[in-house]
Amino acid sequence: MASSNRRKNYALIASVIVAGGLLLSSTKAAAQTGIALRLGQPDEVTLGVDGRLTLDAAAFAPVDKSNFTYLPSGATQKEPFRMAAGTSITQARLGFFGGYGNWTGRIDVNYTGQRITFCDIYAAYAFSPHTRLVLGHQLEPMSIGMNTSTRHGSVTTPLPLDFLIPYTRHWGLAGTHWGAKYWLGAGLFAGSSERVNARENHMGEGYGVSARAVWRPINTDQTTVHLGFSAVARTPERVTSDDGIVVLGGRSGSVVENRKFIAGGFSGIDHYTICDLEAAYRDDRFFVQGEALCSTFATKESPGVITNGEKTYNIDGSESVSFWGGYLVGSYMLRGKQRSYSNSGAAFSNVNNEVEPGGNVELMVGASVIDTQDYMGRAYEALGAVNWYPNTAMMLGLSYTFTSFSKDAVALGRLRSSNGDGLSYRTLQLRAQFVF
Repeated sequence: MASSNRRKNYALIASVIVAGGLLLSSTKAAAQTGIALRLGQPDEVTLGVDGRLTLDAAAFAPVDKSNFTYLPSGATQKEPFRMAAGTSITQARLGFFGGYGNWTGRIDVNYTGQRITFCDIYAAYAFSPHTRLVLGHQLEPMSIGMNTSTRHGSVTTPLPLDFLIPYTRHWGLAGTHWGAKYWLGAGLFAGSSERVNARENHMGEGYGVSARAVWRPINTDQTTVHLGFSAVARTPERVTSDDGIVVLGGRSGSVVENRKFIAGGFSGIDHYTICDLEAAYRDDRFFVQGEALCSTFATKESPGVITNGEKTYNIDGSESVSFWGGYLVGSYMLRGKQRSYSNSGAAFSNVNNEVEPGGNVELMVGASVIDTQDYMGRAYEALGAVNWYPNTAMMLGLSYTFTSFSKDAVALGRLRSSNGDGLSYRTLQLRAQFVF
């Protein structure tokens, strides 16, 4: 069974590479991937294929590594703490899309985290070029960072986004409308396709409502000023337990190190909310983007429980717990023009639509912070990166990240400190990305 699964995974990866090589015979992006068919219909039926392949290689340098031990999952004895260098196929994604008249549809399959999952699966109807309704498995209209496609991810997702907004899709109905100076989106959502093995007679998949509003007081080909607010209210899924369980965790530096050192779990949660403020600026040379987020968890009438794997706290039925975080990232183009902005998606790409001969070169810096009080600890990140875009379809980037955790960030109780200090480490990552 294991060898069969590996063969399937390798086949998907090979398909992405081969399809990309066949479809991208020049430096222009995916305009060549679509075909049009008449099939006896009054309107054209369009079919297309796109995808992306992201490869990461990373090395880690923990500070005072000898002060820590680690208890792997399922083990009974502690081991010396290690952060070994490695490589990862961060994503190998293949998407199929089509359209007929005002209708469009899409289905994506992705290989990530050593498993194959479905991503976007939806059908959409466009009432006008600026208004559409989408039904299916999709990202909620929440956060510019969350709604920036992973094909435009030059560096690892900031820790606060990974922790406070779990990057997952839900089944739902969402509508968007936009103009030159604004963007509006809202939706009603149920559960996610990522859940497996739901028990019989379970209570439900959870449900939620999301909304996002963006104002663009300046929005030209040369300059964009982007200001936005979004919010989510959601109940936890109860397909494997009736306790209202929510699990949180975030990775920093690189997904090659797959452990989430700042992590924890709630039980007895009735609902939770996420509020987000976003702002961004772009001109031909400079780009800056930041978000401030707050997640609040409310318990049922009976007390709830929160744990980081080492300590457990009881939360009275009348109380709620809030965590906050934020990030700021900026870049300066050493060569070429700054990234493009999508009016229809209210998000930025990672490269301009025009690339100079020899490629565009970008210098990037960033910082982030997350605070869960004493429940799961605090964390800080500092980032520096240089990215080269030889064309609109390829990216090669080198990044350095310094991450520091407080003593309560213990990887669900598996990380042990001999002197009570929190873990800090440095990450050097090389990322190669190919999109088509």
